[in-house]
Amino acid sequence: MSKKFLTTVLTFFLISIMLLPSVTHAATKTVEGMLGFSPPDGTTVKSSRNYTTDFNAEKAIDGNIQTPWNAGTYKGNIELNFPTAIEFNFVHITTNASPPRAVSYTIYGLKEGKWVQISESITHTLKAANTTPPPIKVKQGAYSGIKIDGDGGSSWLAITEITLGTFETIDLTGQPQNASANLNWNTIKEATNYKINYGTQSNKYSDSISVEKDSEGNYVIPNLTNGTTYYFQVVAIFNGVETVVSNEVAVTPNEAKTTEPTTPDNPSTGEPSKPSEPGTTNPGEPSTGEPTNPQSPSGNRAILVVTMTSGLEKEFDLSIKEVNDFISWYESKQAGSGSASYAINKHDNNKGPFSSRKDYMLYDRILTFEVSEYSK
Repeated sequence: MSKKFLTTVLTFFLISIMLLPSVTHAATKTVEGMLGFSPPDGTTVKSSRNYTTDFNAEKAIDGNIQTPWNAGTYKGNIELNFPTAIEFNFVHITTNASPPRAVSYTIYGLKEGKWVQISESITHTLKAANTTPPPIKVKQGAYSGIKIDGDGGSSWLAITEITLGTFETIDLTGQPQNASANLNWNTIKEATNYKINYGTQSNKYSDSISVEKDSEGNYVIPNLTNGTTYYFQVVAIFNGVETVVSNEVAVTPNEAKTTEPTTPDNPSTGEPSKPSEPGTTNPGEPSTGEPTNPQSPSGNRAILVVTMTSGLEKEFDLSIKEVNDFISWYESKQAGSGSASYAINKHDNNKGPFSSRKDYMLYDRILTFEVSEYSK
């Protein structure tokens, strides 16, 4: 291979790299106790005023929540300019105020050389001199810098640390059940636990339930009144700080939604369908020439293992009748009739001071199920 050829290839490679568009690189440095990441290396910072050189603006991005920038006055601003544009939808601020007071912030983003307001004016009521309030949501976008206007009220404005990040959204859905509501939402990776707020008025919640991280999704809220509409909201919590808030869903519990399934009605006549005889099919089903009913059970009990679409396996020790009722409901729903959910009695797994406990299975969340018969 000639030296001239290698030189040509290397030159072409270098030119190709130079012509590639610039890419926004997410910073990876984090600050303990805060969400998101520190501004990247190369970020410049300036402030409207510093109390002294020991409390300069650089202290707000040094990764140490014990070293504050102090404006030496009640109002001021701090400005960060990034080496390249960064995409984010929240700004997290650790505040220093002595004595603790209510502090207000308004955040602006630098886009195409102009400062645009990207947050509402947010007021945090501080409970201690050093406080980490909830992150401030901003309009998601790629910004070349941020500017924070602050008002410390009757305390000097001071900020110990600033981080940036992008929240996932919580997509909350709800299904009505008998005197209860089944809620489901996606996992937020930063969340240490969740809180469910609910009440009978939209955006006015009279009750709340704390839910551990591994219990999220497919969570049943019991002891509701049938026919009454309830409004639900889920909040993700990070180390005690409320971070992401879900959409609100309205659910009206209804006994008809979760009554134990009987033989499904024939959709064309409204009359109960008759079980198929061996070698026959129900109307609308293709004939295979083989019996459609499962073989007669050899035992009087069975272990039913239901695998959900999430990969979670749920195991129940049931009578053969209960297993057959579940299969009948599933096959009926698969054929287009029947309720969207099915209640399975937990029986001996009924732990706690409850008269009964049921696990409500949603048809569209079931991947497979397995039946293992035995005699007792």
